[in-house]
Amino acid sequence: MESIEAAALARNDRYLREFVEALDLCPFARRCREMGRLARRVLPGGRPIESTAAAVGDLERTREDEVEVALLIYPEFAGGVRAFEEFRGEVRGFLQLFHCVAFHPDLPMDLANANRAVSFLRRAPDPTLQLVRIATLDRVRSGRPAGSVYLDASELSLDELRSLQRPPSVSEQIAEANFRTLQRHDPQRLADLLARFR
Repeated sequence: MESIEAAALARNDRYLREFVEALDLCPFARRCREMGRLARRVLPGGRPIESTAAAVGDLERTREDEVEVALLIYPEFAGGVRAFEEFRGEVRGFLQLFHCVAFHPDLPMDLANANRAVSFLRRAPDPTLQLVRIATLDRVRSGRPAGSVYLDASELSLDELRSLQRPPSVSEQIAEANFRTLQRHDPQRLADLLARFR
């Protein structure tokens, strides 16, 4: 009989390879996995806050060249999306070196625009917390303009003012690219694929 951990990892493998990587939804996912910088931990139990705190402590002691992204997978989590988002809020209190987002099989399929479609793309087969190292995010974002710029608008033409729009962030670019990918595929077929992973 397959263990809870092995089954959860197998489902996660399918989600990563057959959905995220196959559709190129994250331009860094395959490279991170192939370089061995993806850590995955399966944490059984209905609300395993103690084992999560221990796992986070272990991850916080790693170097960036060891772990860029970690997936904490909760196959037995007790509660729906709202309870898992509350749990994520608790876990964020343990984090110093990582940013944390929640993935859940019951997230809505709202494809009205790129920002709303992100939830659908985070329909992992099991409730999962994705931890991304802040230093890695900063490295990816480096070279991109950030912060405020102050100009005297009275000295600029209308065309010059229009050209000053803020360039999209990396996450906004990824969201837009993913939205275009979703538009090229049958959303129901993708929803059925995600459901099969469960």
